[in-house]
Amino acid sequence: MTFELFRRQVKTEVFDYQTLINFLKDLKKPRDKISALLVEGKIVRIKKGLYVFGENWRQESLCLEMIANLVYGPSCVSFEYALTHYGLIAERSKVITSLAIGDTKTFPTPIGTFEYRAISQEKFKVGIDYINWGKEGGYFIASPEKALADLVYRTPGIHSLEQLRYYLFEEMRVDETMFRKLDFQKLKEISTIYKKNSTTLLTQL
Repeated sequence: MTFELFRRQVKTEVFDYQTLINFLKDLKKPRDKISALLVEGKIVRIKKGLYVFGENWRQESLCLEMIANLVYGPSCVSFEYALTHYGLIAERSKVITSLAIGDTKTFPTPIGTFEYRAISQEKFKVGIDYINWGKEGGYFIASPEKALADLVYRTPGIHSLEQLRYYLFEEMRVDETMFRKLDFQKLKEISTIYKKNSTTLLTQL
């Protein structure tokens, strides 16, 4: 069986080790073949057991948000990357930032750096949306309100409305017009669970 046939059979851009090994099961040394495919750039290892097709073999663009959910979890895309996704900040985040239950971790990969910032389960589960990505599946992402609350919650030194205003609109360059369109009731629900002065201040801007 050729790699071209494997590419035709696998309908998604992301696949796991089991899918790959099933295709190579008739070979005497399937792991050697996997190593060769990696060297040839036909497949790319994101982490142990998780792969994507090489750039010249992709039929569609990669969904980095979905891959972020797969690299480490339970997690959801949040912080700067989610805020860029929603257009609240203009600068494209080079790091795919996520909120996670577990440990704070960073995974440098050939397709980008995936960063996870830990939070408790109670705080994690509020304000998450699910986006369907078609045949690839889907991914969990913080709502605009949660992504902003997550950012403020994890930023030290915010003790007043003036400090918060400067941080959001000067340092982070959050679009104030879009900020005013956020659901402040959602922000209040999130801040009630987060129980931190800075996220409470967020509802008062």
